[in-house]
Order: sequence, then structure tokens, then C-alpha cells
Amino acid sequence: MQLVTLTAPDGHRERWDITTTYLALQSWYSYLKDTDNAKEPTALATRIGEFVGDDIKQVRTFLIYLDGFNDDLYSKLSLLTHNSTKSTVQLYFIMKSLNNPNYLSHNKKKEREREKIVERIKQVTNNDENTLKRLIRLTKLFVDGQLSYKNMEAYK
Repeated sequence: MQLVTLTAPDGHRERWDITTTYLALQSWYSYLKDTDNAKEPTALATRIGEFVGDDIKQVRTFLIYLDGFNDDLYSKLSLLTHNSTKSTVQLYFIMKSLNNPNYLSHNKKKEREREKIVERIKQVTNNDENTLKRLIRLTKLFVDGQLSYKNMEAYK
């Protein structure tokens, strides 16, 4: 069982299993998305709120971060970036361009390079659109610099 250590702003720490943490974050995120019309959050969601706060963007970041442990998304991202001449930013934009009917191709040399990366992405994701979407969200956290120790302070 994988455990996550949650650290509250007052320094209090608790270890939660990753599934419970993810479900509590989902519940807390749902509540924060529509506090006016939402029913009262569960006790577990309220409890995790003490650790992660009520900044909906930060809660979403934590959700994506934890989701990366499901289906080995971090390993898949590592496979795509390992031994690659492309940066994570370029990889992110190539992934975003997949299934985009408005994608405009580049010159032939760059397009051949892109196609090799596209094939690798399809291989790593087993051509699953949901896995690709989750991988795009995770990669965006790296591109935006959100996955850093400073930004993940609730999980020390």
C-alpha cells in the first residue's frame, strides 16, 4: 500500500493511503468547484481541506499529481522523455496536437520527427485517449513548473 504524508500549515502530519487521499481530494475539489450549489462536503473531504487549503487550482494540481501514480503515468512520461531530443515542452505540444483536426503540419523533416514521437506516444499510451489526456495534464504540470517541492508543500 502506497502512503502519502500530508502536512498541514501548522506542521501537523498524517499518513494516508493514496486511494483515500485521491478520493478525498476529488470530493473536496467537487465541493470547491461549486460551493454555492454543492451539498456539504464529506468529513474526509473537509479533513483533507485542512491540509491542502481551499485554493481550487492547488487542489487540482494535487489531484493530477496523485493521478500520475495510477496506471504508472510517471513511468510512461519517463519513457517518452528518456533518450529524446525533444524537450518536455515540445512533447507537451505534440501530445496536445494529437486528435486535433486543426493541426497544421510543418516542413517535411520536422513532420517526420514528429511522426516518430507520435508513434512512440501511441505505443506508450496503448493508443488510449483517456491515458493521453491524463498524461497531457501531468506533463502540463511539469511544463508550468507546478511540480516542484515549493508548490507541493502539503505533501512533505
